[in-house]
Order: sequence, then structure tokens, then C-alpha cells
Amino acid sequence: MNRLLVVGVDPGVTTGICALPYLDGRLQIEQVAVIQANPAAVPRIVAAFLAEAEGFTLMPILAVEEFVTNLRAARSATPEAGRITRQLIAQLQDVHLDHAARWYRRPAGIVKPWATDARIEAAGLDGPTHAMRNHARDAARHALYAAVRDGGIPDPLSRKAQP
Repeated sequence: MNRLLVVGVDPGVTTGICALPYLDGRLQIEQVAVIQANPAAVPRIVAAFLAEAEGFTLMPILAVEEFVTNLRAARSATPEAGRITRQLIAQLQDVHLDHAARWYRRPAGIVKPWATDARIEAAGLDGPTHAMRNHARDAARHALYAAVRDGGIPDPLSRKAQP
């Protein structure tokens, strides 16, 4: 039995975290964890998820949204938010090294066009992320993208993924 854990993180002043556990390529939906947290707690939460996966057969994946500075971000975020986000990303890089997880940082502009609401629903993640539409749902997008692209999990919209 192959077990894989993929943890997605949308860092920021309110950080979204989504942990997707897979067994033989199938998402164990009843074990999905979706959290929105204060940045100070995030490294400990992610470390705890990765520690649980140390006995899994496949190396866990940590997928973090990359902080991109652009005109839109400059208008909507304070300098403090950018500093917090960059600091959190650096802390998460240390966590991934401590737990031997595969590390991927991708901008939202790459992940969101693929990880559509239709894909989130097809994966069964609409329910767990419904009440947390922003940060935690974006973390789920990063986790799902990494699961498919880097973890060998079938695309939820493909025939291969259908039960």
C-alpha cells in the first residue's frame, strides 16, 4: 500500500493549510484537514502533518504559494503583510528540510488556472473547503496541483480518477 501526504499552504496574514492524504492514489477524504491559522502557528502545524507522514511509503510533498510582488499585490497588501508572508515561507522551507519533504513553490498564476472550482469539486474538496473559501481553499488548490503534477495522483477530472 502506497501512502502519500500532500500539504498545501497559502501563506499570509491569515494562512490557509490543506493536508491531503492518499492511499494507493485515492484521496482519503475523511482524513483531509483544512485549516486557517495565524502565521505564528503555521510552522508547527505543518511540521506536525509532515511528522505524521514519516512512516508513509512515499516522501511527503509541501506545496507553498510563492509570494509574488506585482501592482495588484502592492495595492492590496501592506508592507507588513509581505514581510510576514516572506518570513513564513522561509520558516516553511526549514520545516520541509527537517522532515525530508519534497518542496514546491509556485505562484498562484500557475496553480489557479488549473485548480479550478470544478477540479476542487471533482476531487471531493468542495465540502471540506466550503466554509473557508479564500485561504484554505487556495491551499487546497496548491495541494491538489502538487499531488497531480508531482505526486503521480490522477487528475480528478480524468477518467482514470473516476471510481
